[in-house]
Amino acid sequence: MKKISTLIAVILILATLFPFYFVRKHLIENERPKVETIAAYPEPDFAKIMFMGMNAFAADLIFARSQYYYGSHYVTDRTYNLLEQMIRVIMALNPSLDYAIPFGEAAISSMRTESAIESANSLLRLGHELYPNDYYYVFNQGYNYYIYLNDMEKAYPLMYEAANMKGAPSKIIWLVNHVATMGGGYRLGYEYTKERLEKAKDKYMRDQFEKELHHFANLLNLSDAAEEYYKRFGKSPDKELTELVRTKIVSEIPKGVYGGEYYYDEKDRIVKTTSEGDRQYGRKKETEEKEKRQENEKNGGGKSDD
Repeated sequence: MKKISTLIAVILILATLFPFYFVRKHLIENERPKVETIAAYPEPDFAKIMFMGMNAFAADLIFARSQYYYGSHYVTDRTYNLLEQMIRVIMALNPSLDYAIPFGEAAISSMRTESAIESANSLLRLGHELYPNDYYYVFNQGYNYYIYLNDMEKAYPLMYEAANMKGAPSKIIWLVNHVATMGGGYRLGYEYTKERLEKAKDKYMRDQFEKELHHFANLLNLSDAAEEYYKRFGKSPDKELTELVRTKIVSEIPKGVYGGEYYYDEKDRIVKTTSEGDRQYGRKKETEEKEKRQENEKNGGGKSDD
């Protein structure tokens, strides 16, 4: 009896997979159909009048349509220009569909253009209006500005605001400060950490904020020193920052607050630390030194007799 049940189960599975094989084969061998979609949706306030009291039902239908719209465009042009308006109409008809905003925001932000990020963030702002106590809608605005546009001036205040909201995870402030370090937002990180330190009452939290403040202060001071070196000599300091000490712009390179090494990033023209971000720096440094030695040996280098 058990063998018969197993055989029937296998047959049912094969019978289910068989049509999928031919559908997949057809999609691969034939040109994808053009996506047909309506050109616009009504304004949210007008939509509430249009559906004559059947708002919740209409919101469900439009949300289903928005998923089809996303899926059909995902397999073609991967642009979702109408999605923001669809989500706005859905939320006007039924604000309890809170999952519609994260869905729309994630899809739109995946386009990665400046206009797409502003569109995605406009949905998050709508979410914040509807759910003012949910930190997610504020935090993700900042996250989008940072991860897609590398705009720390806009990103950090929003992320910091979210970290201070009631209900936000207590550890999120360290993530925010990590982002500030990664993105070079040292001055913003310093000012907000200083503000948080002044408000902190718990001894452990005060110790942590003092450590963070010292961390940002070092990065700020060394970055300012590197900029001073550039102004004086018209070139960047060496990666290890020894030139800053040799020219007496700084008296010494401090130890990293979190155990890392400070180094100069010529591309971004700021000082960074191996304890945050580029954790492979030590390995890269060894590789560069090894390549330099090999190049010297190849060119007959080495110490010469004077």
